[in-house]
Amino acid sequence: MHLFTFLGGFLLGLLIDLSVQAQPRYRVYLVHHGWHAGIAFCQKDLWDTLWPREVFCPERRFLEVGWGEAGYYPDPNPGVGDALRAALWPSRAVLHVAGFDDAPVQLFRESVRQLDLDAEAFRRLVAYVANYFARDQTGQVQRLQPGLYGRESFFYAARGRYHLFNNCNHWVARALRAAGLPVAPARALTVGDLWQQLEPLTEAPTEETYCK
Repeated sequence: MHLFTFLGGFLLGLLIDLSVQAQPRYRVYLVHHGWHAGIAFCQKDLWDTLWPREVFCPERRFLEVGWGEAGYYPDPNPGVGDALRAALWPSRAVLHVAGFDDAPVQLFRESVRQLDLDAEAFRRLVAYVANYFARDQTGQVQRLQPGLYGRESFFYAARGRYHLFNNCNHWVARALRAAGLPVAPARALTVGDLWQQLEPLTEAPTEETYCK
């Protein structure tokens, strides 16, 4: 009798483990840009989510998004005064979205981390990010100007007010928190603060990419 109970429990555990392994996983990349952090997705994973249809680069494998101050973020050569203004005075925000093909670990010279999420966590993460696209009276997202990475990157009007205690690193931390990760946005003032929290929860990326 005990043998049958043991075998039944073993088989049940095996079936549960196989079921968990069979569930789809979605890879997300976190990019350390030196002064702020971004989130990169495999574009194919975004098609059946709340990601805005107007914000795709159909020919590219990846999309990276970041949130920042509307004056400082797009400026290729911001000064100290611009940084102080952005930090000390609550101001408008923008989203920067860029499409690219190379794996993030190959493209970005700064640190990159990766993590795999289940379907529900991934959808919560994407929904959080998508909700930050500001929309006009017709419900369309508002593309503002070319972005930082060439012809397939753009800035978009964004929701929220940017300041020192609500900056791009807090935004990434809140997005990950929405996905269910134990990240404390209040302790993400700098990208270094954010990275200290992320390193135990994520992995170093490999050259081989999940995104085909």
